[in-house]
Amino acid sequence: MADLTGRRALVTGGGTGIGFGCAERLLAAGAAVTIAGRRGDVLEEAAGRLEGDVTTVVCDITDEEQVANAVGVAAAGGNLDVLVANAGSGYPGSVLTMDASAWQFCLELNVVGTALCTKQAALVMKDHGGGSIVAISSTSGTKVQPWLAAYVVSKAGLDQFVRCAAIELAPHGIRVNSVQPGYVPTETMQAATSDELHARLVRATPLGRPGSGADIGDTVVFLSSDEGSWITGQDIGVDGGLNIPVMPSMAPIAERLYGPELVAEVGIPDLTALNEAGPS
Repeated sequence: MADLTGRRALVTGGGTGIGFGCAERLLAAGAAVTIAGRRGDVLEEAAGRLEGDVTTVVCDITDEEQVANAVGVAAAGGNLDVLVANAGSGYPGSVLTMDASAWQFCLELNVVGTALCTKQAALVMKDHGGGSIVAISSTSGTKVQPWLAAYVVSKAGLDQFVRCAAIELAPHGIRVNSVQPGYVPTETMQAATSDELHARLVRATPLGRPGSGADIGDTVVFLSSDEGSWITGQDIGVDGGLNIPVMPSMAPIAERLYGPELVAEVGIPDLTALNEAGPS
């Protein structure tokens, strides 16, 4: 693992799910980590499960004053070397039914909140030789996902923001990238996902398993380390292959040419599993 000893990191939404996994891996790499979130009790409980130099700070990322305070706590009078802009959420609904508040919820949290965190972190980083900012996006931001339009649009916007920020902040030695997780059954996802949908998402993932917070955290550590020092403005899929564009399998044609026995022996999966009939 990359060595982040002596560096300070701030992880928004660090008390649960992917944020917790990122904090855990950053700590394992030697960083001092501040986890931020809206609920102090959740943060304190998470800090009790983390090993290393952990600080907590209550922060609503849509409130710039609170964001500035969180950055100040994490920087501890010096540099903030790493920002993981993880806090975000979705709002299920259709284009025909969602009102302005649904769209505003996703856009303010996933785009505006990330932008405010990036701004405040960069204001510190630019005076201390630079740093690494990693925004947690989603494979959903690259595709159409029915009943999740506001989330999809907001994550696509986040990725474009990352590219804009990477260009503007490069002269200050600040690198900005996004990580696009695939299916990671966080606490929130587990509560909302049926067993059938879980199975379909796993079937649609070429590597055949769901991801974990640690999977995402390992990539965040790499992007924040010296080993990732020439990477900026990139959207990096960490998704078990879920985001690979796949057309329907041509196995029926292959069976006619080579026989069903050979096709079964080769065992190429049909990865258009998400298009199978089932509840929407």
